[in-house]
Amino acid sequence: MSRTKKQRISRKKIAYGIIAVISILICFLTYSLLHSSPPPAAIVDHLSFFPEQRNQTFVNTCTSILEEGGLTWAYYKGEEITVDFYRKLPSCGASLIILRVHSAIMKTENGTISILGLFTSELYSDHKAATTYREDVLHNRLVTAFFEGGDVYFGIVPKFVEESMEGKFKDTVIIMMGCEGIGYINALTHTRETYTDMADAFVKKGAKVYIGWDGPVGIGHTDLATVRLLQNLIQKKRTIKEAVRQTNGDVGPDLVYNSTLNYYPLITEVGNHTIPNLEGSLTMDVVYTSPTPKTLRRSRYTIHE
Repeated sequence: MSRTKKQRISRKKIAYGIIAVISILICFLTYSLLHSSPPPAAIVDHLSFFPEQRNQTFVNTCTSILEEGGLTWAYYKGEEITVDFYRKLPSCGASLIILRVHSAIMKTENGTISILGLFTSELYSDHKAATTYREDVLHNRLVTAFFEGGDVYFGIVPKFVEESMEGKFKDTVIIMMGCEGIGYINALTHTRETYTDMADAFVKKGAKVYIGWDGPVGIGHTDLATVRLLQNLIQKKRTIKEAVRQTNGDVGPDLVYNSTLNYYPLITEVGNHTIPNLEGSLTMDVVYTSPTPKTLRRSRYTIHE
């Protein structure tokens, strides 16, 4: 065999080898991107931090609905819900975020509202407030949150969502399960008032819609209603407006506080929105076993001046 012919064969082998290596790299990169992409749904279960408020039936039912709807999911337990967890929440890339969290509005003496805060599971300390979170505390993006007579935690407020969360949500559906997410009861007039500061902050940060309660709500009721809401959105593929209305009809108002679900912003585009790319359906009935507490423990928030 001539030297020239041998060189041609050698070059062909090298070319084939390069093509093979490139093909393998492309396959590897494609696989990595597909399997490392952020989950379409996230369950943020801050309440699981408190043993008496855990509800594994709720978690199992929610994840079954998501899976049979063709959605992958990530579950974040109570211990993980820190200030920095909230700071990086948009970067999880979820199209649906379920916030099973404690929240409350701080009210003034005349019954008007001041601010809504979401609990973290991170115990408050003067040292952290003065060092790690100094800027957030000084600019009233973090507050102290606590149950009467209980431990004190860091809490986040709308200003934190707008200014301290990193990145943007991408048309995310936010289900805020905590108290007073979208309204409150005026202590003086006993009328129900709308409150949208937190909802507006999430929307400004890129969320498509924010669904929440128009007043206080018991844990048992919000768990049951959220399962029904997910079934309406995912199993029955209803629009936001239809799903919220049907869920309120299915479970009724909270038995103690008469609170119901609503969504923000109240515009046609949002009301007609559906959660995309769903496959399959779920036909199981909801089984709810976690007891509703007799009284809802309220929390207060302190803003640092």
